[in-house]
Amino acid sequence: MKRLAILIVLFSVFSCTSESKLTPEEIEDLLTDDVEIIFTTTEPNYDEVMVTYYDFDIGTDVAKPYVFKYDVDGNPLPLKISFENYTHELIRGEGFRNNFSEAELKVQLFIDDKLILEEISKGTTSIFARVSFNYDIP
Repeated sequence: MKRLAILIVLFSVFSCTSESKLTPEEIEDLLTDDVEIIFTTTEPNYDEVMVTYYDFDIGTDVAKPYVFKYDVDGNPLPLKISFENYTHELIRGEGFRNNFSEAELKVQLFIDDKLILEEISKGTTSIFARVSFNYDIP
């Protein structure tokens, strides 16, 4: 509903001017966002994170394990999940390490290359590291 109101305002503002008209593609770009979720770990050995997020397009949660890759020096590389032209008003999900490592697990949520949310968790010998990303997109 919010996006419809924005669209109506945009049409009314630009219909009053004779200099420039927005194409449908330009209007879509104004109403969509690029969303990137980045996970990082401090685990020096093999590590993976189980990521669960709600997929509004199919109407259900999606769960998938992602394995971290390491550079030639053994440093873990960031794990990136990207959604281009994300049209929904909410993004929600979580990631957890399915072992009892005491290493840090971090998630960062970027919308249009702007850091929106960051959460860090450390596991223990009896608790998995768990991070979540829940955000209402204005």
